[in-house]
Amino acid sequence: MRKHWTKLVAVLVVLLLVAIVTARNFVISTSAAKTSATQTQSGQSVDPAGECAQCHEMRPEVLTWQVTSHDKFACTVCHVNKKAANYVGKHQSQDYSKPIKLVDSIPNSVCLSCHTSAENRTASPSGDLKIPHQKHIDAGVACVKCHYGVVHAKIAERNLTSIVPDPSNYETWTPEIAKKVAAKEYILPSMWTCIDCHKVAGVSTKCGTCHTTIPTLPSHDQPTWKTEHGKYARNDLQECINCHGTPGIPTFIAQSTGDKATDFARAQQFCYNCHTTRPEFHQKNMVPIHPVLVAQRGPQNCLACHDIKQPGPDEKVPKVYCNQCHWFNSISDIQQQLKQKPPK
Repeated sequence: MRKHWTKLVAVLVVLLLVAIVTARNFVISTSAAKTSATQTQSGQSVDPAGECAQCHEMRPEVLTWQVTSHDKFACTVCHVNKKAANYVGKHQSQDYSKPIKLVDSIPNSVCLSCHTSAENRTASPSGDLKIPHQKHIDAGVACVKCHYGVVHAKIAERNLTSIVPDPSNYETWTPEIAKKVAAKEYILPSMWTCIDCHKVAGVSTKCGTCHTTIPTLPSHDQPTWKTEHGKYARNDLQECINCHGTPGIPTFIAQSTGDKATDFARAQQFCYNCHTTRPEFHQKNMVPIHPVLVAQRGPQNCLACHDIKQPGPDEKVPKVYCNQCHWFNSISDIQQQLKQKPPK
């Protein structure tokens, strides 16, 4: 009987040692190069990651925090009144939703406690941007309304904590993955952060509102803009790319259509979300009238949305294509037919 208990105790001791070493290695790995103490505003010396690094489900947040500009500040400097002890129950029961998000916002007072003097970083818009931060603060706009990606690169909003690289195993997150997902375009506010908010607040969205050097662009509010913007794109595509290019993805599709404007539109979600939706000027039965429209608008305009041949399953185009009825090989075949048999 004594031998049995001795073996049992020995097994328990081994398991305990394994658990301690595993926990220690995890904390070390998630706090690599961050073991030196930092100070809170009150002067208290703390471990930057603190209790947050002890929970495996917080590994993506800890790692992305480590590769951004706020890595020297303890989690609780920004996330005030947050204690790991309050989440032990959810951790043990695994009763939490993914991606993990904080319900309450970080108050402006936390940000302004640092970003108000020359010793720390004051607001410094880049390029030709003019951003009156004080005016936004006076209007009650939260700093994190615009800068919510500054520490964690919007990984929760991008749902990366559920899909990259393995939602069932947070250990697969590495510093290398954190550096990759914490790209500049996800840390800084995008132009659409400003425009979307300006629309809701009734503030001008003209280029000159935020830029000092960008020339005036064609009004996007004109009634004909939806049907004619392709002409402007082919005249100066770079202007479209500057504003509508999606951060982190290729500017153009890999297999070119021969038209750069179309290649760009098919690669950008902002464009193809609309292009794959039936437009208002498409009547219920387009078959008898589409030859006239093709002649009037030009086949290149139609091919901005439609393919000549059957599109692949991953192509961001409508399911309707020319060769459902025709036998075209290229746009020149369409142009040739229009010349030989002009539609009436």
